[in-house]
Amino acid sequence: MRFDPNNRSRKVVQWLLAGLLALAMPVWAEDSSRSSAVGLEDLRAFADAWGYIKSHHVDDIDDRRLLEAAIRGMLSELDVHSAWLNADDFQGVEEQATGRYGGLGIRVAIQEDHLQVIDAMGDSPAKRAGLMPGDRIVAIDDETLNPDNTSKASNWLRGTPGTDVALTVEREGEEQPLRFALRREIIHRSSVSVEYLPEDYAVIRIRQFQQNTARELDDILSMMQRADSLPAGLVLDLRDNPGGMLQSAVAVADRFLASKLVVYTESRNPDENLRLSTSPAVRLAEVPMVVLVNNGSASASEIVAGALQDHGRAVVLGEATYGKGSVQTVWPLRNGGGIRLTTARYFTPSGRAIETQGIEPDVVAAASYTIDPESGQDQLVLKAVSLFRSAQRLNRVQDH
Repeated sequence: MRFDPNNRSRKVVQWLLAGLLALAMPVWAEDSSRSSAVGLEDLRAFADAWGYIKSHHVDDIDDRRLLEAAIRGMLSELDVHSAWLNADDFQGVEEQATGRYGGLGIRVAIQEDHLQVIDAMGDSPAKRAGLMPGDRIVAIDDETLNPDNTSKASNWLRGTPGTDVALTVEREGEEQPLRFALRREIIHRSSVSVEYLPEDYAVIRIRQFQQNTARELDDILSMMQRADSLPAGLVLDLRDNPGGMLQSAVAVADRFLASKLVVYTESRNPDENLRLSTSPAVRLAEVPMVVLVNNGSASASEIVAGALQDHGRAVVLGEATYGKGSVQTVWPLRNGGGIRLTTARYFTPSGRAIETQGIEPDVVAAASYTIDPESGQDQLVLKAVSLFRSAQRLNRVQDH
Protein backbone atom coordinates (compact mmCIF):
# COMPACT_ATOMS: atom_id res chain seq x y z
CA MET A 1 0.00 0.00 0.00
CA ARG A 2 1.41 3.40 -0.95
CA PHE A 3 1.73 6.05 1.74
CA ASP A 4 0.59 9.65 1.55
CA PRO A 5 3.57 11.95 2.33
CA ASN A 6 3.03 15.32 3.93
CA ASN A 7 2.75 18.45 1.80
CA ARG A 8 6.33 19.65 2.21
CA SER A 9 7.81 16.24 1.41
CA ARG A 10 5.47 15.92 -1.55
CA LYS A 11 6.72 19.23 -2.96
CA VAL A 12 10.36 18.24 -2.46
CA VAL A 13 9.79 14.85 -4.09
CA GLN A 14 7.93 16.43 -7.01
CA TRP A 15 10.75 18.92 -7.50
CA LEU A 16 13.37 16.15 -7.40
CA LEU A 17 11.33 13.95 -9.70
CA ALA A 18 10.97 16.74 -12.24
CA GLY A 19 14.69 17.55 -12.12
CA LEU A 20 15.80 13.95 -12.38
CA LEU A 21 13.36 13.29 -15.18
CA ALA A 22 14.70 16.28 -17.11
CA LEU A 23 18.24 14.98 -16.70
CA ALA A 24 17.31 11.41 -17.56
CA MET A 25 15.17 12.09 -20.62
CA PRO A 26 18.07 12.32 -23.13
CA VAL A 27 19.43 8.99 -21.91
CA TRP A 28 16.01 7.38 -21.79
CA ALA A 29 14.98 8.64 -25.22
CA GLU A 30 18.25 7.53 -26.82
CA ASP A 31 17.49 3.84 -26.34
CA SER A 32 14.68 2.81 -24.04
CA SER A 33 15.67 -0.86 -24.39
CA ARG A 34 19.06 -0.37 -22.72
CA SER A 35 19.15 -1.94 -19.27
CA SER A 36 21.21 0.98 -17.92
CA ALA A 37 18.72 3.60 -19.04
CA VAL A 38 16.68 5.39 -16.40
CA GLY A 39 12.93 5.19 -16.98
CA LEU A 40 9.95 6.88 -15.41
CA GLU A 41 9.29 3.92 -13.12
CA ASP A 42 12.87 4.16 -11.79
CA LEU A 43 12.35 7.81 -10.94
CA ARG A 44 9.03 7.05 -9.32
CA ALA A 45 10.78 4.38 -7.24
CA PHE A 46 13.27 7.00 -6.07
CA ALA A 47 10.41 9.28 -5.10
CA ASP A 48 8.71 6.40 -3.29
CA ALA A 49 11.86 5.63 -1.31
CA TRP A 50 12.20 9.28 -0.36
CA GLY A 51 8.64 9.37 0.88
CA TYR A 52 8.92 6.14 2.86
CA ILE A 53 12.01 7.46 4.62
CA LYS A 54 10.34 10.78 5.41
CA SER A 55 7.21 9.17 6.79
CA HIS A 56 8.45 6.02 8.53
CA HIS A 57 12.09 6.33 9.60
CA VAL A 58 12.43 6.14 13.37
CA ASP A 59 13.94 9.66 13.38
CA ASP A 60 12.53 12.76 11.74
CA ILE A 61 14.92 13.36 8.83
CA ASP A 62 15.01 16.85 7.37
CA ASP A 63 15.02 17.27 3.60
CA ARG A 64 18.53 18.76 3.39
CA ARG A 65 20.07 15.83 5.24
CA LEU A 66 18.20 13.36 3.08
CA LEU A 67 19.23 15.12 -0.13
CA GLU A 68 22.89 15.20 0.92
CA ALA A 69 22.69 11.53 1.87
CA ALA A 70 21.30 10.72 -1.57
CA ILE A 71 24.17 12.56 -3.28
CA ARG A 72 26.71 11.00 -0.92
CA GLY A 73 25.39 7.52 -1.56
CA MET A 74 25.34 8.07 -5.31
CA LEU A 75 29.01 9.09 -5.34
CA SER A 76 30.21 6.47 -2.85
CA GLU A 77 28.90 3.70 -5.11
CA LEU A 78 31.13 4.85 -7.98
CA ASP A 79 34.62 4.36 -6.51
CA VAL A 80 36.52 4.89 -3.28
CA HIS A 81 37.68 8.41 -4.18
CA SER A 82 34.51 10.08 -5.46
CA ALA A 83 32.66 11.80 -2.64
CA TRP A 84 30.16 14.43 -1.57
CA LEU A 85 31.79 17.42 0.13
CA ASN A 86 29.79 19.44 2.61
CA ALA A 87 30.69 23.08 3.15
CA ASP A 88 33.39 22.23 5.73
CA ASP A 89 34.86 19.49 3.53
CA PHE A 90 34.92 21.85 0.57
CA GLN A 91 36.76 24.45 2.65
CA GLY A 92 39.23 21.74 3.64
CA VAL A 93 40.03 21.10 -0.03
CA GLU A 94 40.84 24.79 -0.46
CA GLU A 95 43.01 24.73 2.68
CA GLN A 96 45.01 21.82 1.30
CA ALA A 97 45.63 23.67 -1.94
CA THR A 98 46.69 26.96 -0.31
CA GLY A 99 48.44 25.58 2.79
CA ARG A 100 46.48 27.86 5.18
CA TYR A 101 44.46 26.34 8.03
CA GLY A 102 43.59 26.71 11.68
CA GLY A 103 45.80 24.49 13.79
CA LEU A 104 48.98 24.03 15.79
CA GLY A 105 51.70 23.88 13.11
CA ILE A 106 52.67 20.31 13.81
CA ARG A 107 53.40 17.36 11.55
CA VAL A 108 52.54 13.92 12.90
CA ALA A 109 52.68 10.30 11.82
CA ILE A 110 49.74 8.06 12.73
CA GLN A 111 50.80 5.11 14.88
CA GLU A 112 48.71 2.32 16.40
CA ASP A 113 47.89 4.06 19.69
CA HIS A 114 49.44 7.52 19.40
CA LEU A 115 50.49 10.30 17.06
CA GLN A 116 54.25 10.62 16.69
CA VAL A 117 55.55 14.15 16.24
CA ILE A 118 57.68 14.45 13.12
CA ASP A 119 58.38 18.16 13.38
CA ALA A 120 56.94 21.44 14.61
CA MET A 121 56.99 24.38 12.22
CA GLY A 122 58.94 27.53 13.05
CA ASP A 123 57.05 30.15 15.10
CA SER A 124 53.99 27.92 15.49
CA PRO A 125 52.01 27.16 18.67
CA ALA A 126 53.55 23.66 18.71
CA LYS A 127 57.09 24.99 18.33
CA ARG A 128 56.67 27.69 20.97
CA ALA A 129 55.16 25.18 23.42
CA GLY A 130 58.26 22.99 23.10
CA LEU A 131 56.94 19.94 21.24
CA MET A 132 59.83 17.95 19.78
CA PRO A 133 60.36 15.31 17.06
CA GLY A 134 59.83 11.86 18.55
CA ASP A 135 57.22 13.03 21.08
CA ARG A 136 54.24 10.68 21.32
CA ILE A 137 50.83 12.35 21.62
CA VAL A 138 48.77 9.85 23.63
CA ALA A 139 45.70 11.98 24.44
CA ILE A 140 43.98 15.06 22.98
CA ASP A 141 41.67 17.04 25.28
CA ASP A 142 41.81 14.06 27.69
CA GLU A 143 40.59 11.69 24.95
CA THR A 144 43.02 8.75 25.09
CA LEU A 145 44.22 7.62 21.68
CA ASN A 146 43.77 3.99 20.71
CA PRO A 147 43.69 1.86 17.54
CA ASP A 148 40.06 2.84 16.95
CA ASN A 149 40.57 6.61 16.87
CA THR A 150 44.15 7.37 15.86
CA SER A 151 43.22 7.61 12.16
CA LYS A 152 40.87 10.49 13.04
CA ALA A 153 42.92 12.04 15.84
CA SER A 154 45.17 14.14 13.60
CA ASN A 155 42.08 16.10 12.55
CA TRP A 156 41.39 16.92 16.21
CA LEU A 157 44.54 19.03 16.25
CA ARG A 158 42.96 21.43 13.77
CA GLY A 159 40.14 23.82 14.49
CA THR A 160 39.01 27.41 14.63
CA PRO A 161 41.87 29.87 15.31
CA GLY A 162 41.72 31.09 18.90
CA THR A 163 40.36 27.83 20.34
CA ASP A 164 42.34 25.80 22.86
CA VAL A 165 43.49 22.19 22.82
CA ALA A 166 45.30 20.13 25.47
CA LEU A 167 47.84 17.46 24.56
CA THR A 168 49.20 14.66 26.72
CA VAL A 169 52.66 13.69 25.49
CA GLU A 170 55.10 10.90 26.29
CA ARG A 171 58.75 11.81 25.75
CA GLU A 172 61.86 9.65 25.80
CA GLY A 173 63.68 10.18 29.10
CA GLU A 174 60.63 11.56 30.92
CA GLU A 175 59.10 9.28 33.53
CA GLN A 176 55.70 10.98 33.53
CA PRO A 177 53.61 12.21 30.57
CA LEU A 178 53.87 15.92 29.77
CA ARG A 179 50.86 18.23 29.43
CA PHE A 180 50.75 20.99 26.84
CA ALA A 181 48.03 23.65 26.57
CA LEU A 182 48.04 25.25 23.11
CA ARG A 183 45.89 27.77 21.27
CA ARG A 184 45.20 27.26 17.57
CA GLU A 185 46.30 29.90 15.07
CA ILE A 186 46.17 30.47 11.33
CA ILE A 187 49.01 28.32 10.06
CA HIS A 188 50.73 29.20 6.81
CA ARG A 189 52.14 25.79 6.05
CA SER A 190 55.26 25.59 3.96
CA SER A 191 55.15 22.41 1.91
CA VAL A 192 58.92 22.12 1.32
CA SER A 193 61.83 22.05 3.77
CA VAL A 194 65.52 21.17 3.54
CA GLU A 195 67.99 19.61 5.94
CA TYR A 196 71.73 19.40 5.35
CA LEU A 197 73.62 16.32 6.52
CA PRO A 198 77.35 15.71 7.05
CA GLU A 199 79.44 15.04 3.93
CA ASP A 200 77.37 17.50 1.85
CA TYR A 201 74.22 15.42 1.53
CA ALA A 202 70.85 17.18 1.53
CA VAL A 203 67.30 16.07 2.31
CA ILE A 204 64.37 17.91 0.74
CA ARG A 205 60.99 17.04 2.25
CA ILE A 206 57.78 17.76 0.37
CA ARG A 207 54.80 17.35 2.69
CA GLN A 208 52.07 18.01 0.14
CA PHE A 209 51.77 19.37 -3.39
CA GLN A 210 50.25 22.84 -2.98
CA GLN A 211 50.01 25.97 -5.12
CA ASN A 212 53.39 27.30 -3.95
CA THR A 213 55.32 24.01 -3.75
CA ALA A 214 57.35 24.52 -6.94
CA ARG A 215 58.21 28.09 -5.94
CA GLU A 216 59.38 26.95 -2.50
CA LEU A 217 61.44 24.19 -4.12
CA ASP A 218 63.01 26.73 -6.51
CA ASP A 219 64.17 28.83 -3.55
CA ILE A 220 65.96 25.83 -2.04
CA LEU A 221 67.51 24.68 -5.33
CA SER A 222 68.71 28.20 -6.12
CA MET A 223 70.36 28.38 -2.71
CA MET A 224 72.14 25.09 -3.43
CA GLN A 225 73.34 26.31 -6.81
CA ARG A 226 74.72 29.50 -5.29
CA ALA A 227 76.73 27.52 -2.73
CA ASP A 228 80.43 26.79 -3.16
CA SER A 229 79.73 23.14 -3.99
CA LEU A 230 76.67 21.17 -5.00
CA PRO A 231 75.32 18.44 -2.71
CA ALA A 232 77.04 15.07 -3.00
CA GLY A 233 73.57 13.52 -3.09
CA LEU A 234 69.99 14.72 -2.85
CA VAL A 235 67.30 12.83 -0.92
CA LEU A 236 63.71 13.70 -1.89
CA ASP A 237 61.50 12.64 1.01
CA LEU A 238 57.88 11.98 -0.07
CA ARG A 239 56.89 9.76 2.86
CA ASP A 240 53.34 10.33 4.13
CA ASN A 241 52.80 12.90 1.37
CA PRO A 242 49.13 12.37 0.46
CA GLY A 243 49.42 14.14 -2.88
CA GLY A 244 47.70 17.35 -3.84
CA MET A 245 47.66 19.34 -7.05
CA LEU A 246 48.60 17.60 -10.30
CA GLN A 247 50.13 20.76 -11.77
CA SER A 248 52.37 21.10 -8.73
CA ALA A 249 53.60 17.50 -9.04
CA VAL A 250 54.48 18.02 -12.71
CA ALA A 251 56.28 21.26 -11.81
CA VAL A 252 58.38 19.46 -9.18
CA ALA A 253 59.33 16.70 -11.63
CA ASP A 254 60.19 19.45 -14.13
CA ARG A 255 63.02 20.63 -11.85
CA PHE A 256 64.80 17.28 -12.17
CA LEU A 257 63.88 16.02 -15.65
CA ALA A 258 64.58 17.67 -19.02
CA SER A 259 62.04 17.25 -21.86
CA LYS A 260 60.54 14.07 -20.40
CA LEU A 261 57.00 12.78 -20.07
CA VAL A 262 55.91 12.92 -16.41
CA VAL A 263 52.43 11.40 -16.50
CA TYR A 264 49.53 10.75 -18.83
CA THR A 265 45.88 10.19 -18.11
CA GLU A 266 43.13 8.14 -19.68
CA SER A 267 39.51 9.14 -19.28
CA ARG A 268 36.19 8.14 -20.80
CA ASN A 269 36.34 11.10 -23.19
CA PRO A 270 39.50 11.02 -25.34
CA ASP A 271 39.40 14.82 -25.66
CA GLU A 272 40.05 15.07 -21.90
CA ASN A 273 43.18 12.88 -21.92
CA LEU A 274 46.41 14.59 -20.86
CA ARG A 275 50.11 14.08 -21.54
CA LEU A 276 52.19 16.28 -19.24
CA SER A 277 55.91 16.72 -19.88
CA THR A 278 58.78 18.78 -18.51
CA SER A 279 60.58 21.72 -20.07
CA PRO A 280 64.11 21.44 -21.55
CA ALA A 281 65.74 23.08 -18.51
CA VAL A 282 66.78 20.98 -15.50
CA ARG A 283 68.23 21.77 -12.07
CA LEU A 284 71.13 19.89 -10.41
CA ALA A 285 71.32 17.41 -13.26
CA GLU A 286 74.67 16.03 -12.09
CA VAL A 287 73.56 15.41 -8.49
CA PRO A 288 72.44 11.80 -7.77
CA MET A 289 68.99 11.41 -6.22
CA VAL A 290 67.16 8.99 -3.94
CA VAL A 291 63.39 9.27 -3.39
CA LEU A 292 61.95 8.05 -0.09
CA VAL A 293 58.41 6.63 -0.14
CA ASN A 294 56.11 4.63 2.10
CA ASN A 295 52.52 3.43 2.15
CA GLY A 296 51.41 6.98 2.98
CA SER A 297 52.87 8.34 -0.27
CA ALA A 298 49.91 8.77 -2.59
CA SER A 299 48.62 10.39 -5.77
CA ALA A 300 50.88 13.29 -6.77
CA SER A 301 53.72 11.75 -4.72
CA GLU A 302 53.42 8.57 -6.75
CA ILE A 303 53.44 10.55 -9.99
CA VAL A 304 56.74 12.23 -9.09
CA ALA A 305 58.36 9.04 -7.75
CA GLY A 306 57.19 7.03 -10.78
CA ALA A 307 58.46 9.59 -13.30
CA LEU A 308 61.89 9.89 -11.66
CA GLN A 309 62.10 6.10 -11.45
CA ASP A 310 60.97 5.44 -15.04
CA HIS A 311 63.52 7.87 -16.47
CA GLY A 312 66.35 6.57 -14.29
CA ARG A 313 66.81 9.93 -12.58
CA ALA A 314 66.46 8.59 -9.03
CA VAL A 315 66.52 5.41 -6.99
CA VAL A 316 63.25 4.87 -5.11
CA LEU A 317 63.81 3.62 -1.56
CA GLY A 318 61.32 2.48 1.07
CA GLU A 319 57.95 0.71 0.89
CA ALA A 320 55.36 0.26 -1.84
CA THR A 321 53.24 3.39 -2.13
CA TYR A 322 49.52 3.71 -1.47
CA GLY A 323 48.21 3.23 -5.00
CA LYS A 324 45.98 6.22 -5.65
CA GLY A 325 46.33 6.69 -9.38
CA SER A 326 43.14 8.46 -10.34
CA VAL A 327 42.22 12.04 -11.15
CA GLN A 328 39.60 13.71 -8.97
CA THR A 329 37.94 16.87 -10.25
CA VAL A 330 36.21 19.05 -7.67
CA TRP A 331 33.10 20.98 -8.64
CA PRO A 332 31.43 23.48 -6.29
CA LEU A 333 27.69 23.20 -5.80
CA ARG A 334 25.18 25.95 -5.20
CA ASN A 335 24.69 25.19 -1.49
CA GLY A 336 28.33 25.77 -0.49
CA GLY A 337 29.37 22.14 -0.78
CA GLY A 338 30.77 20.28 -3.75
CA ILE A 339 31.50 16.91 -5.30
CA ARG A 340 34.82 15.20 -5.85
CA LEU A 341 34.48 12.98 -8.90
CA THR A 342 36.98 10.55 -10.41
CA THR A 343 37.38 11.62 -14.03
CA ALA A 344 40.54 9.84 -15.25
CA ARG A 345 43.38 7.50 -14.26
CA TYR A 346 47.10 8.23 -14.05
CA PHE A 347 49.86 6.26 -15.76
CA THR A 348 53.62 6.62 -15.35
CA PRO A 349 55.74 7.40 -18.44
CA SER A 350 56.40 3.68 -19.02
CA GLY A 351 52.67 2.91 -18.89
CA ARG A 352 52.42 1.58 -15.35
CA ALA A 353 49.01 2.00 -13.74
CA ILE A 354 49.27 3.56 -10.28
CA GLU A 355 45.73 2.84 -9.06
CA THR A 356 45.70 0.03 -6.45
CA GLN A 357 49.23 -1.02 -7.50
CA GLY A 358 51.31 1.92 -6.34
CA ILE A 359 55.00 2.42 -7.04
CA GLU A 360 57.31 -0.44 -6.12
CA PRO A 361 60.63 0.82 -4.71
CA ASP A 362 63.93 -0.12 -6.31
CA VAL A 363 65.29 -0.85 -2.84
CA VAL A 364 62.85 -2.15 -0.22
CA ALA A 365 63.42 -0.97 3.35
CA ALA A 366 61.37 -0.16 6.45
CA ALA A 367 60.17 3.41 5.93
CA SER A 368 58.94 4.35 9.41
CA TYR A 369 60.32 7.45 11.10
CA THR A 370 62.87 5.73 13.31
CA ILE A 371 65.77 7.73 14.74
CA ASP A 372 69.22 6.17 14.84
CA PRO A 373 70.41 6.49 18.46
CA GLU A 374 74.04 7.16 17.53
CA SER A 375 73.68 9.79 14.81
CA GLY A 376 70.25 11.17 15.70
CA GLN A 377 69.26 10.85 12.03
CA ASP A 378 66.29 9.15 10.44
CA GLN A 379 67.32 5.58 9.64
CA LEU A 380 65.85 5.59 6.12
CA VAL A 381 67.75 8.79 5.35
CA LEU A 382 70.92 7.05 6.53
CA LYS A 383 70.06 4.15 4.21
CA ALA A 384 69.83 6.62 1.31
CA VAL A 385 73.23 8.07 2.22
CA SER A 386 74.71 4.57 2.22
CA LEU A 387 73.36 4.10 -1.33
CA PHE A 388 75.13 7.28 -2.41
CA ARG A 389 78.38 6.11 -0.85
CA SER A 390 78.12 2.69 -2.51
CA ALA A 391 77.60 4.34 -5.90
CA GLN A 392 80.59 6.62 -5.34
CA ARG A 393 82.80 3.66 -4.42
CA LEU A 394 81.64 1.82 -7.53
CA ASN A 395 82.42 4.82 -9.73
CA ARG A 396 85.91 5.13 -8.26
CA VAL A 397 86.60 1.45 -9.04
CA GLN A 398 85.34 1.88 -12.59
CA ASP A 399 87.44 5.01 -13.07
CA HIS A 400 90.60 3.08 -12.23
